Amino acid sequence: MDDDEESLLRFVIEAPDTAVRWGVSGHDETLFNSKQAYQLLREIAEIPAERATPVLRLLRDGTWWVYRNNGYVQFLGD
Repeated sequence: MDDDEESLLRFVIEAPDTAVRWGVSGHDETLFNSKQAYQLLREIAEIPAERATPVLRLLRDGTWWVYRNNGYVQFLGD
């Protein structure tokens, strides 16, 4: 799920190749374990306040839950 501004898509495609989110596939399933979820949380925290859309805040909240509960973040490509 993304918003009209495609903020989640931009968050992924604008990532430097050292970022964990750089590995999200636009066509396949991508899973992040809790360690990767922690890194994703750090990357989300670096988003400037004006770019923190409801979709990215939802990603942050869900990723935080995954990290605390030792689960997985799942991205599904088209």
